[in-house]
Amino acid sequence: MTIRALSGFIPFILTGTLLLSPAVMASVVMLNTRVIYPADAQSQTLQFTNSDNIPYVMQIWSDINDPESMPDNANAPFMTVPALFRIEPHTGQSVRLVFTGKDLPKDRESIFYLNSVQVPPKNMAPGNRNHMSVILRNRVKIFYRPKSIKGSPDDVPQQIHFSLEEEGGRWVLVANNTSGYYASIISASVVSGTHNIPFKVNMIPPKTTVRWPSAKSGKAIPSAGKVKFTLINDYGGQTQAQADLDK
Repeated sequence: MTIRALSGFIPFILTGTLLLSPAVMASVVMLNTRVIYPADAQSQTLQFTNSDNIPYVMQIWSDINDPESMPDNANAPFMTVPALFRIEPHTGQSVRLVFTGKDLPKDRESIFYLNSVQVPPKNMAPGNRNHMSVILRNRVKIFYRPKSIKGSPDDVPQQIHFSLEEEGGRWVLVANNTSGYYASIISASVVSGTHNIPFKVNMIPPKTTVRWPSAKSGKAIPSAGKVKFTLINDYGGQTQAQADLDK
């Protein structure tokens, strides 16, 4: 099978991995669910594993924040070595991610996205049977981490301050991330007595305030209520935390 650049001839791309049906689940996976890139590192090693019985061609690139990006318009300050390779059945492949240099903030993390595309062989269908090649695309976050950020990533839960407001008959949870790190929050709810109000959350950039609406209408919640929330840590695991509501 000849290795060719993917740009311009991809027949179909299915983005993501967690939402794929078992029939099209990615066979080549990266061992990490996120990449932490220390600013003083010369490179970071990414490890890919092919658990299937057939080979695949992989192409990797990074972007700033464009889910529709392709290798020919990749705009993040990173390069991968190799960027295009064949991975044999039941083998692994190491890839180096290298920062190519850019003037980025020194007091906070910057975020980029790593794309990897898995291309199956063209001769998978026996005889002359028609078949559709499904090319799987996966995106993971790259956190570029300057050495001069104050504090530790482990301190992030204590550096998020919450307050509750009512807006249009619904509660809004205001979250202020005072740290220099991204807070990857996947769930949050305000709990007080028998009240438990969940909120639609997302990632909080460093030194940023966000507002999360509730799916429920507003109800009286004492100021003594607490916020229980869950974050994703550097290793892809979940960290449970709680904080008092600011008065």
